[in-house]
Parts: sequence; C-alpha cells; structure tokens
Amino acid sequence: MSSRPLAALASLVLTVGGLVVLLPPQCAYACSCIGVFSTERYLSSSEAVFSGEVVEVEEGPTLTDYGSSFRVTLRASEVWKGPRQETLEVNTPSQGTACGYPFKEGQEYLVFADEGKQGFEVDSCGGTHRLTEAEEALEVLGAGKKPTGGEVLSDTSGGVSVRAVAGLAGLALAASSLVVVRLMRTG
Repeated sequence: MSSRPLAALASLVLTVGGLVVLLPPQCAYACSCIGVFSTERYLSSSEAVFSGEVVEVEEGPTLTDYGSSFRVTLRASEVWKGPRQETLEVNTPSQGTACGYPFKEGQEYLVFADEGKQGFEVDSCGGTHRLTEAEEALEVLGAGKKPTGGEVLSDTSGGVSVRAVAGLAGLALAASSLVVVRLMRTG
C-alpha cells in the first residue's frame, strides 16, 4: 500500500480528533451532557470551586446565550479555587430554556463555576452537586480553605488545563491540514 493514502488517512484522523477536542463541553439538546468528566477535570476547567449554602435564588439578568437566568447567592463554607469570599453569586440558565442547575434555598452544594458574561456561571453539565451527594468529589479535592475577605486561590490540581489541551488540539489540526494540502499539491 502506498504511503500517500496512509498519510491522508492519518491526517484525516488528526483533523477529526482535533475538532472533537476543540468543541466545548456544553449541554446538548434537552439538557443531555456530552462526555463524562472527573473531579480533576472539573477543577482544572472551572474558575471557581467552592462549597456553600444557598441563601437566595432570584430572577437574574438575561443571558444572551440561554435566555432567562437565575442569580444564586451562596454563603461559602470552603473554597478550593477562585475568590475566598464569604458570599459568592453564580448565574444559572432557567431550566425551561437551557441546562440550568436547580439550586434550592437552604441547601448546600459543591459548586464548579465558570467565568461568564454576567460573572460566575453554573449549569447542570458542570460538575455541581448537592453537598450530600458529593462525597467522592470531596475526597479528591481534600481540605479547602475557609473564606475570608476575597483572596483568590489558583488551581493547584496539577492537571493539564483546558487551554493547554485546546492549544495542542489546534496544533494537531494545523499540522494535519498542512499535510493534506501538501498531499493534494503533490498528488
């Protein structure tokens, strides 16, 4: 078998693989989440990780990507990453329009939040759980820090960041594209 078809096949596989890795892990239709992620991955890809009790859920600002949303105020008890504030706010899409997380006042949660247009954002695909259902994740996270005035904790998970993976996928995509172009010119 000639090396050109094999090179073209390898290039195609790298291109498709690069595109799959570059696609953001977001909710699909009807709130079915794509992919299975570990606590380590949620920790490395989130801007803030903390546990806390919901003190208020109110109709929030309109999010252009999702429609309406809720603003949730939590009293933090432990922080692993992000601001060490005693009170933190997150936004979540309303469940009727997107994959909003169903926060309830008085309940405690382990929250994995991303930075969004309106501050921290949480959805049902991001690893957030009721604290009573997060024993496994809490074991992986270990002891957090108590909230203070607002010191920011950085990621100490030791995992590879999402930006690094996206960068490598982009390089693989560019390299495979160059191989395809070269094969087309010489073929």
